[in-house]
Amino acid sequence: MEYLNIYANCQLVKGANMSLLCDLQMRRFYHLPNDTAEVLLFLQQYSIDECIAHYGEDNREAITGYVDFFVSRELGFIDNRILPELTAMELTWDRFADITNVVIEYQETIDYTGPFFRELLDQHLEGLEIRFYQPVALPELKELLALFSDSTLRHIKLVLHYEKSLNIATLDELVKKHQRVKSLLIHSSPEEKLEKIFSNSVPVYYFTGEINSCMACGEIRANHFTVNTELFTESLRFNSCLNRKLSIDQQGYIKNCPSMRENYGHVADTSLQAVLGNKTFSRYNHIRKDDIAVCKDCEFRHVCTDCRAYIENPQDIYSKPLKCGYNPYTNNWEEWTQHPMKQAAIGWYGMAEIIK
Repeated sequence: MEYLNIYANCQLVKGANMSLLCDLQMRRFYHLPNDTAEVLLFLQQYSIDECIAHYGEDNREAITGYVDFFVSRELGFIDNRILPELTAMELTWDRFADITNVVIEYQETIDYTGPFFRELLDQHLEGLEIRFYQPVALPELKELLALFSDSTLRHIKLVLHYEKSLNIATLDELVKKHQRVKSLLIHSSPEEKLEKIFSNSVPVYYFTGEINSCMACGEIRANHFTVNTELFTESLRFNSCLNRKLSIDQQGYIKNCPSMRENYGHVADTSLQAVLGNKTFSRYNHIRKDDIAVCKDCEFRHVCTDCRAYIENPQDIYSKPLKCGYNPYTNNWEEWTQHPMKQAAIGWYGMAEIIK
């Protein structure tokens, strides 16, 4: 008999009508009908012939087609037995730092060398996003990036206002000097395009829309989905956006996210330990997609980041993200700004004029 052995890095996520097969090693996913997912689960325990016998001879061609698909995509291989050596993947997630990622809304009047920021850099940070809503001079940008030269940061994302002076050659030179910068988004651009710099390894996304406040964040799109082991395993147990995140808004107030209303003090007179000691600061950490209305029935839930700043029902912390237009019950994408059930929340957040 022949058996299909599925690699451990291929994780299946079932939704209301569709499933997602996530290849965490190759960082890609496959959208599958739930019927196909059921066959895949059966094949993980039984031979191909037993599967055909179970589902009927009429389904032989479909089942062998599924097997050929999985093998051709290197999702598994055929053997004369199910190999016990293919142990289940370890899906735990943890970090020893209280804060792993930070968002800064840049404001030139804020002192980014003060005590609060020194405490923050001692946290063994992994990711940093710096948002510039207004044009920034190149010397000023270089000076800011130099502050993180000796940090543990692995990834810096820059959100920059379009400026002719920040051309591709200039950005390439900047990234070569500050190699923690792994991606750039240039908003208010005259055209939308994707460029690559630093030996084709760092993407530069040019976006025609204007990003002039934190109200631009939180939108859920299919091209924002990310497939990797870190996000997948974190999403199983924690919030995929706010877990161990700290943000500093334009006024210097410390928040979970710049878009949220509550703050935990100002960087000028608050210590990081005081923030971490505030129990409400971590209240979003454990809100998983599996706990959120509608999201828990969505096949994309573990490749999607979650927004708690803008939700369909502002009074329900477990409500679906407002800026998501996907319906897992129909498997259709709709324009979220036009949905009649979202209009009350759009008004509550003051977005009516912004989304026009």
